[in-house]
Amino acid sequence: MQAPYAAAYARLYREHWWWRSREAILLDLIRSLGLPPGGEILDVGCGDGLFFPELERFGRVRGIEVDAGLLDPDGPYRDRISTLPLGDPSYEADAGRFGLITALDVIEHIADDGAAVRAMAAMLRPGGLLIVTVPAFPALWDHHDEINLHHRRYTAATLRRTLDVPGLELIRLRYLYPGLFPPKYLVARVNRRRASKLEQHALPAPWANRLLARLCLIEDRILRRLPVPFGTSALAVARRVGPDA
Repeated sequence: MQAPYAAAYARLYREHWWWRSREAILLDLIRSLGLPPGGEILDVGCGDGLFFPELERFGRVRGIEVDAGLLDPDGPYRDRISTLPLGDPSYEADAGRFGLITALDVIEHIADDGAAVRAMAAMLRPGGLLIVTVPAFPALWDHHDEINLHHRRYTAATLRRTLDVPGLELIRLRYLYPGLFPPKYLVARVNRRRASKLEQHALPAPWANRLLARLCLIEDRILRRLPVPFGTSALAVARRVGPDA
């Protein structure tokens, strides 16, 4: 991601309604998966370990973050975060190790997303789970994607194909934030005609921030079991299959 956005990322993660609601949605999902206690967890694209405190409820957590500029050298999780990219030979020792791997809005940053998925699949134990979130729909491509250095946005179909690698079985796939689709589409259209772009990540007033987070969670709890055909993000869960799964 571009430097000005990277500098604000930790604060946005901790305060912004979108990150707060996404974390709550993911925690609901993880609780529903019935993970065995005390397992090994890997958070790919973890930043400065921002999700670690919540993930530690479910097991022992490590991370990968190739953007060293996001890391605090004195941060409490620094010794558990590697800056080497997926596929590096040093990760061969982790083959079959992890019961859960999260890649939350990560693979859209990687030129060869299929290779990244294959590398993560190899690090899952049989029966282990991979949770992936990505930005959805190329029609929503905007200035926000550019400052994040995204390579692409996904549909359910293209995410399904990306996760179709040997050893992985897709078990859940759905869109998130369908209510945000119309305003995000409108902002993307407006930004195509403006030299000065509308920013999508600005923090609103505290009351509005709390309200938007709450509305997103209510929407998700109502719609999560319905086949909603659109959204601004997509979420998938895949399981590592094998003789012991």
